Amino acid sequence: MTPRLGLAVTVVSLALAGVVACGGGDIRPDDTGRASRFLIIGLDGGDWDRAIPLMRQGKMPLMSRLVRTGVRRTLRSLEPERLSPTIWTTVATGVLPERHGIHHFVTDDGDGLQPVTSNQRQTAALWNILSARDRTVGVIGWLVTWPAEPVNGYLVSSYTPYVFNWGAARPIKGTLVEGVPNQVWPPDLQPTLERLKVRPEDVAIEELRARFTHREVPESPAEDAAESLKGMRWSWATDQTYRRIHEHLSRNPLGGRRPEVELLYLASVDVISHRFWKYMDPDSWRLGEVSPIDVALFGQSVESAYRSFDEVIAGTLASETDSVRVLILSDHGFRDNRDPKRATSSGWHRPEGLLLAEGPGLRSGSVLPSGSVVDVTPTVLYALGLPVADDMDGRPALELFDDDFRREMKLDRIPSYEPEVVRARVAAPVASPVDAEILARLRSLGYLE
Repeated sequence: MTPRLGLAVTVVSLALAGVVACGGGDIRPDDTGRASRFLIIGLDGGDWDRAIPLMRQGKMPLMSRLVRTGVRRTLRSLEPERLSPTIWTTVATGVLPERHGIHHFVTDDGDGLQPVTSNQRQTAALWNILSARDRTVGVIGWLVTWPAEPVNGYLVSSYTPYVFNWGAARPIKGTLVEGVPNQVWPPDLQPTLERLKVRPEDVAIEELRARFTHREVPESPAEDAAESLKGMRWSWATDQTYRRIHEHLSRNPLGGRRPEVELLYLASVDVISHRFWKYMDPDSWRLGEVSPIDVALFGQSVESAYRSFDEVIAGTLASETDSVRVLILSDHGFRDNRDPKRATSSGWHRPEGLLLAEGPGLRSGSVLPSGSVVDVTPTVLYALGLPVADDMDGRPALELFDDDFRREMKLDRIPSYEPEVVRARVAAPVASPVDAEILARLRSLGYLE
C-alpha cells in the first residue's frame, strides 16, 4: 500500500473590486471562513524549483501573493513513475491506479492499442460524487474525460491532450475536435464552445516571440526546433481555448449560477518543459548537441511558460466576484531527461510536484511537509462538508485547516460513494475517428515504444 500523505486544500478570497483597485489585486480573506465556490486548477508539470526563483524575481506576482498569505508544499506524485492520465485520475478519485484502472495514455483491448477513455475508469470521480449529492460542478480539460459524462453542471472533456500534428487535412482545433461526438456535457453547449476554439494556426509566430522566446524566430528553424515550436503553439492554443471557455461560462453560467466546484486543467508548462528544457539547461542534455543559437533563442521558454500560467490564473481569478476556494496543484515536477528512449523530450518527470492554496479557514503563511496526489479528493470533500469514503486510498488533510474551521467542520465518513454513482464502466475503450493519429503522436513523444 502506498503511504497516505497529507495534502492541502485551501481557500482563497479574491474580491473583484480589490483586483481592479490594486492592478491584479491583494488577496482578501473572508472573515466568515467560508467561500461560495471552489476552483481547482491543474498545472501539469509544475515544479517549485522552477516557480520559486521566478516568484523571488517578481515574475509570478499572483502566485507570490498566494504564497505570502497561504500555504504551499511539495506534492508527491505516484511512485514508481506514472504518466499524467494515471496521476490526474488519482487526483480526481482519491484512489490508486490499481483500483481506478487508468494506467497509461493507451490500453490494449485485444485488437491493439487504443487511447484510454472515461468509461474505463472503474471508480467515481469527484464530478460524479458531487453530481450524486446534488452539488453543481464544472470540469474543463481534465485528462481522461472523453466521452463527456453527464454531470450536474458542465463538462468539457479532454479528448486529445497530446496531439497537435495531424497535418493539413485534419488540423486540431483547440481540443474540441470536429467530427468527434460527446465532447461536451450538456451536448447542446458544444456548438457555442466550438466558436471559442483557438487553433494552433491562429497563434502567430509574433505571439510566440512576444510571449515565449523574446527574440525573432527564423522562418525555417532546424527540424528539432521546428517540432518544439509546434508543441509550443499547440499547447498555448489549447490553454487559451480552455481559458476562453472558462471565461465564457463564468459570464454565462448554466442555470444562471456558477458551479460550486470547478476544475480547470492547463498543459503548457508540461509541454514546453518536455521540449525546451535543453535550451534552458544545455549542459544537462547528453543525447545530442544543442546549438548556441537555439539556446539564445529558446532559453527563456520554460520560464515564460510559468509566467504565462501566472498571468492566465490572475485573469481567471479576476472574474470572481465572490470569495472562492482555490487550489493550484501539479501532477509531477520536472528534471532533465537522461533516457535515450525519449530523445524528443529533453525534460522529464520527477515525483516532486507543487501545491499552492490560500484563504479563509486555512493556516496561512505556511510551508508544510510533503503531501500526496491521492489525498486531493478526500480533502476537497471534507472542505465542502461532504463525507469522506472509507474505500478511498487517500485521506483528508485536516492539519491544513485552522482550529476554528476544524471545530466547525466535523469529519464525516461513509463506506463508499460507489452505490450512489450510476455510470457506464466497461473494459473496452470507446473508439474514435482519430485514434491512429493519437497513437502516432504518443510514439513520437516517447510514451510508446
